[in-house]
Amino acid sequence: MGREGEVVVLIGGEKQDRDAGRLERISSCSVSSGQYYVSDDCSSITQSPCNPLSVYAGNMSQYNNTIFYFIGTTNIEYYNLYMTAVKNVTLHGLAQSPTINCKGVRILSISVRSSNHVTISNISFSDCLLIKFDSSNNVTITNSVFAGSGKYSLRLSNAFDVKVSSVFFTGYCTLNIYYNPLPGCSSDLLHYSLTLTNVTFIADSRMTIEMTHDTSYNISIVFDHVYYSTDLSLQIGFGESNYDCTYPGTQLTSTLVLENSQFYHHEQGLKIVSEEYLLKAVNYHIIIKSCLINDNINEGLFIDAKFFRLTQIDIIDTELIGNGGNKIMNSNAISLSNVTVANSTYTGLSLITAFVTIKNDLVFKNNTGVVGGGLAINDSSVLIVSSSAKLEFIDNHASYKGGGIYLEQSSDSDIFNLPNISVTLINNSAGLVGGDLYGVYDMTHSNQFNLTNPDISSTSDAANICFCDPRTTTSYKKCIRTASNHIYPGQTLKFNVALFGYDYFGSLTLTDGPVDTTNGHGTLLNSTYIPNTCSMIEYTPKLTQTGYISELDITSSKTNDVILQLIVNECPIGFRLDKSQGSCTCSQSVSRENVTCDINTLNITYNGLLWIGTYHTTTPFNADATNPNACIINEDCLLYCSPNPVTFKLNDTHTQCVDNRGHRMCGSCTEGYSLLMGSNKCGQCHNNYMMIAWIALFAVMGVLLVVLLIALNLTVSVGTLNGLLFYANIVKLYEPVFSRKGALPVLSQVISWINLDFGRWSHFKPIIDAYSGPMKDEYRFWPGLLLVTRIPVLLTVTFLKNESRVLLLAVAAIILSLSFIFGGVYRKKFNNIIEFWFLLNLCIMASLSIAFTDESK
Repeated sequence: MGREGEVVVLIGGEKQDRDAGRLERISSCSVSSGQYYVSDDCSSITQSPCNPLSVYAGNMSQYNNTIFYFIGTTNIEYYNLYMTAVKNVTLHGLAQSPTINCKGVRILSISVRSSNHVTISNISFSDCLLIKFDSSNNVTITNSVFAGSGKYSLRLSNAFDVKVSSVFFTGYCTLNIYYNPLPGCSSDLLHYSLTLTNVTFIADSRMTIEMTHDTSYNISIVFDHVYYSTDLSLQIGFGESNYDCTYPGTQLTSTLVLENSQFYHHEQGLKIVSEEYLLKAVNYHIIIKSCLINDNINEGLFIDAKFFRLTQIDIIDTELIGNGGNKIMNSNAISLSNVTVANSTYTGLSLITAFVTIKNDLVFKNNTGVVGGGLAINDSSVLIVSSSAKLEFIDNHASYKGGGIYLEQSSDSDIFNLPNISVTLINNSAGLVGGDLYGVYDMTHSNQFNLTNPDISSTSDAANICFCDPRTTTSYKKCIRTASNHIYPGQTLKFNVALFGYDYFGSLTLTDGPVDTTNGHGTLLNSTYIPNTCSMIEYTPKLTQTGYISELDITSSKTNDVILQLIVNECPIGFRLDKSQGSCTCSQSVSRENVTCDINTLNITYNGLLWIGTYHTTTPFNADATNPNACIINEDCLLYCSPNPVTFKLNDTHTQCVDNRGHRMCGSCTEGYSLLMGSNKCGQCHNNYMMIAWIALFAVMGVLLVVLLIALNLTVSVGTLNGLLFYANIVKLYEPVFSRKGALPVLSQVISWINLDFGRWSHFKPIIDAYSGPMKDEYRFWPGLLLVTRIPVLLTVTFLKNESRVLLLAVAAIILSLSFIFGGVYRKKFNNIIEFWFLLNLCIMASLSIAFTDESK
């Protein structure tokens, strides 16, 4: 009995009682051959006898040499069908779309075991979890469909002499084919076959073949017009077990032929691999003939024969079109004949540790890749071109090197060919080097290709290296053989080199590669990749000594060495050797907070308001001069030195100064400049009559100014000059704010105020008395008030320039208001009017300055 609600149908030999776990042998009673009809609805069937499948299954052992005709839909939802040890049984579908529906069967739907001459034809199988043919011979499946919405499979396990033709797999159905060793060795070598003809796989269906039969027998597999378009690759795997049969004088060869078939729209199209070493004396011969492998995401053809011992793979009259790439790995016996590789997106064909023979035409068209566009030969791979072969490489491109062919030279990869082999190289290109060929150069006259287009672009790995001039070195003849370089510790060593490889014709051409720098002990100091141009190498050595000469070896992987003479100089003025850093840094006389020294540029940088220079500033010297005893000045400089960050060299200290000043502590004008009249600025002196006129004018104006002061009695003691002085002080102080072109540093303009306003009061009492004399007795504090108001104004214009306009307006308005409140602070009304006028002008200037600033935003 089966599970509750389940009927176990047994055709032939044995029944398994699942609950009791025991097997019963049912006697087989042979009856004469006949034909029977199977349908779940026999009331509408005119043929007879007609019954549901379960009726025949009740006494199926007598139905050898019988044909069962299936009509309509047969459901085996509540039972499994076992056919064991039957012979000459055919399941054939009549009319249109006869179907066996297995939906609901949990584990095994249909099992055919130890049977002979079983045929299934013109039947659709739906949702059959597992249909299994085990240890059966002469099985034919034709004109049938295997479909389902779940993961279902048709499994052929040691099913021999099987023919599958005109069969359609769809949904998630998988065809699994297994060849395992027989229970024992036969006296004679057995030969079995599997033939698939006009078989189609679509959607998520799949086929796998596992060949682990060892030396038990030979198997011949033929795929003829198999169309494989699913998301999963067709995988052929090989393995071994512990069985070892010997047949003296007989060759063990299993053959797999894939002919007139198509493998497309997968991640990988056709994948041939082995997951373990095949050590036993079994030969495998795989033939891929007249096939189309196209439009696969990754590899169209993927062969990894790493564990194959004796396997010959022949690819004949086959097209590999539009795949991500194609790859042959770890194989020592593969031949290509009349093969076309086109429109690949990641190298047309890659050979990796492979031994491949070209027996006839091999064409590469419009393939792209990074290293190798059409053909890439890597990792000691060997390509043998026979006398009957022709090679064509047309419109292939590599984004890096080797547009047509890339031959890796870091291994023992090579191309062997007979003389006068026809090779066509047309319109191939590479992003950097070797548009047509890369690495193919050691071709003697005895084995050179017969190039249909001799105008080709080719080069190889670097074979020679030399120093060069980027402006002139375009060929090896213009190389520079020796070079020397002066350097300070910590400075970047710079030199130009170029690499040259051999083109196909044996001439040296520019190429790319790594350049290594080593010392005399062979220690690698630096490695830099350079392109196929005269390129600069930059390297910063760590040097703990100065004043000596050493030699560096400059080389690439397979090139000669060139010697660079390195001369290590003493640190220049202002620098000293820091052995812990291996670099020249700021000397003790230069070093202080926020001062940095750059030995590469010889620049000294600080935040401003300093002056650093040598004692004898009039003695010219170069920035790279060395003099450890040089006297260096390093002092704060508040007057004429730049308040902003400064970068300069010790032989050009003028950079630290403003207003065209220079020399020590920015104390004088630079050459060609002189002090301007009435200013601390330095300006250019022009030798012309206009300058003479200006000098005369200023002389006259000076005399007139003195006359005006005497005539109008403009003095502090009278009170007529007090308001003017305050007005002039504030306007001069606010020159950087009012002027669009900027102004002089504020500190230099108010130094006289500091000396006057913040000195000891007793020293300046006569001056203060003169200032306060014109005031009314109760307002003699007024000069002191004006003095105090200068302090916030000074601080604001120095540190808060944007807010200083508002503060000035507020201060002027307050002073003006106080003057009105007090009814005038001067004894004379005229002096009050003058002061009122100047304060009103300050208010107007501050207001206009604020208004114009807002408009500019």
